[in-house]
Amino acid sequence: MKKVQIGARISQEDAEFISQLKIEGANTPSDKLRAIIENAKKKSEVPYDFTSSYRTIKEELDPIIEYVKETEHTQGNHSAVLARILEWMPDFYAFCLSALNPDSDRDNNLIKFEKGATDRVFRLFESLLHLELSKQQTSYTPHAIRNHLESLEQLTQIINSTPKDKGGLN
Repeated sequence: MKKVQIGARISQEDAEFISQLKIEGANTPSDKLRAIIENAKKKSEVPYDFTSSYRTIKEELDPIIEYVKETEHTQGNHSAVLARILEWMPDFYAFCLSALNPDSDRDNNLIKFEKGATDRVFRLFESLLHLELSKQQTSYTPHAIRNHLESLEQLTQIINSTPKDKGGLN
């Protein structure tokens, strides 16, 4: 492939940013610019299917996950709650990106989207509640989940005591 040389004037701030930017396999400003362009091309070409979306989102979250794991390692602590949420996020976001099919029936499309999103949120919620059953501390803050249970219990009691055909509840 033939290479074309381009020149650009950038601010001192942007030049410093590029010099500090860490991109695997890219050391020089030219290498980094090529990597940035390649990454932008990948994002623009990615079809919005679940697997491609999931992979892309996971790559974007990897630095955050690595930071959390490194900090936990250094500090000698762990949050199963945070780990569970970070594990859940790519699936939820990839579902959101890939679930709406513009070629299908809009009403049915939205019904399926709502069901899939709701199912994923409640799977996370149930998963977090299971963590609360553990005898070990599962978060950085003691009782991070339990602190929210009282208000959820009150809401659940209100919902269960309200007739479904009244009060705007379905």
